[in-house]
Amino acid sequence: MAQKKNFKLPKWIRDTLQAVVMIAVLMAVYNFFGPMIFPNGSFFPWWTFPYSVLAALLVVGAWNLAARKFRMISQQLKDEEAAKRRHEEQLQEQLRRQGAAQERTEAQKRRSRNQSKQQSR
Repeated sequence: MAQKKNFKLPKWIRDTLQAVVMIAVLMAVYNFFGPMIFPNGSFFPWWTFPYSVLAALLVVGAWNLAARKFRMISQQLKDEEAAKRRHEEQLQEQLRRQGAAQERTEAQKRRSRNQSKQQSR
């Protein structure tokens, strides 16, 4: 038998659903218990509740999706910057090694010249 793979919702959808369910519960509690506590208060008609939940889903979902995209773009820019910095550090290290090798060869040439001058005296 084939096993079903666990399907995980994307984080932005999960966050959206959590926020909207919390908002919907608070709205229902407010509209249900509000008239008992504040009889002269203003409350919304129940037939607008589904539309309010749908509007909350759209607004919060769009916000979470945009925030996710901005985070991804920001992370991508940081990764590119880090890669550029690593590349520059590698180039500097390579130049230092080449400079040190060139300095060693020049020092060796100077030593050999000095030794030949001292032997000729």
